[in-house]
Amino acid sequence: MINKIQYNFFQDKTCKKIISLLNKKEDTTRFVGGCVRDSLIGIDTKDIDIATKLEPNDVINILTSASINAIPTGIDHGTVTVFSKNFIFEITTLRSDIETDGRHAEVIFSDSWEKDASRRDFTINSIYLKQNGDIYDPYNGVQHLKERKITFIGEPNERINEDYLRILRFFRFNAFYGNDNLKLSNNSVEACATNKNKIKKLSSERVHNEFFKILSSTNPYFVIDIMKKIGILDILFEKKVETKFFKKLISIEEKNSLIMDQFLRFVSLAPNAGKTNLPDLKMFNFSKKDRKNLLLLTSQEFKINNKSQKNDIERILYLIDKKSLIGLAILSWVFSSSKAIDKKWKSILTQINKTKTPIFPLKAKDLLSFGLEEGPIIGEILKEIEQDWINSCFELSKEELLLKSKAFIIRKSHNIY
Repeated sequence: MINKIQYNFFQDKTCKKIISLLNKKEDTTRFVGGCVRDSLIGIDTKDIDIATKLEPNDVINILTSASINAIPTGIDHGTVTVFSKNFIFEITTLRSDIETDGRHAEVIFSDSWEKDASRRDFTINSIYLKQNGDIYDPYNGVQHLKERKITFIGEPNERINEDYLRILRFFRFNAFYGNDNLKLSNNSVEACATNKNKIKKLSSERVHNEFFKILSSTNPYFVIDIMKKIGILDILFEKKVETKFFKKLISIEEKNSLIMDQFLRFVSLAPNAGKTNLPDLKMFNFSKKDRKNLLLLTSQEFKINNKSQKNDIERILYLIDKKSLIGLAILSWVFSSSKAIDKKWKSILTQINKTKTPIFPLKAKDLLSFGLEEGPIIGEILKEIEQDWINSCFELSKEELLLKSKAFIIRKSHNIY
């Protein structure tokens, strides 16, 4: 529902100071984009986009003279950034595109609000808020936001060929602000389908960030399903993609009040997940930590089902962290024949949450009392005794483990072991 502008950012002291300084002479500077769009529907935002007729160096000089640290983060494209305690302000000079290649644009600065608006992607992102509270909405973005309608400014093919990432952005904004009445016959969807192979020309960083934003929306299934039908998912994953497991995961999350996890959603889409190795996923840019997590979630090393016992859970929990085990359990549920509401699987998740990670009672210093010197032998003994402890379902006490350690040492010294 469209509300009055919620000035969650406009009441901020730094924000007031910036907008007042840059508007000293006239209506030179306005808020634009996400902060205006989200404020119209009552969503708080921390990223504040500001458009100005002033050129970047003038912005820096004006703000710096007032003790505001303005950083030239994208000076070639007219962007200056101010970081405050509560917000990040990106102040960009009005501009027009001279030339674009689908990835980068060469721009010239402008003093025209109309030209600046015309180069933006969607109508809901071209709503400007003046300092006095008036709205400048040249492309009817407020009405489209009310209708939950994502509309390219101008001709969709032209907008897409200015920046190929707009294909993914179109689906991302539909996931967050659109409605599930989006049809394959929509001219914007058709334009995305026509230009889909151009996604391959984008950097993996840009693709990764945009796709994971889609996955983080409350209910992205209708968007993901259209992306599958027009072949975008097959391009991203470099193999044929099915969405039935993704749909089931969304249903499990909703019906069991589970916390959304982007990684689980990603894995549920990935070809061969739960069966064999994943494809190379070259279109995505995972950090080493995230790739390790992804491999853990897709490997067959740890198996869990809705009949797993406490001992089974403890064994896996001893080797991996609780969050990963919960993820594995949810994915196992997704890939199983069980329905989205299943008491046994819910019980497994409850049990994992309640189970404490076993802690191995012995430390290296405990073995030094047997007269051993520090060295590889300590590690060898601990490894052997630890396995005995795991095989006992973590029930052997410290005293029992010390006795086993002593017996191991005796056997070792007599070359019996």
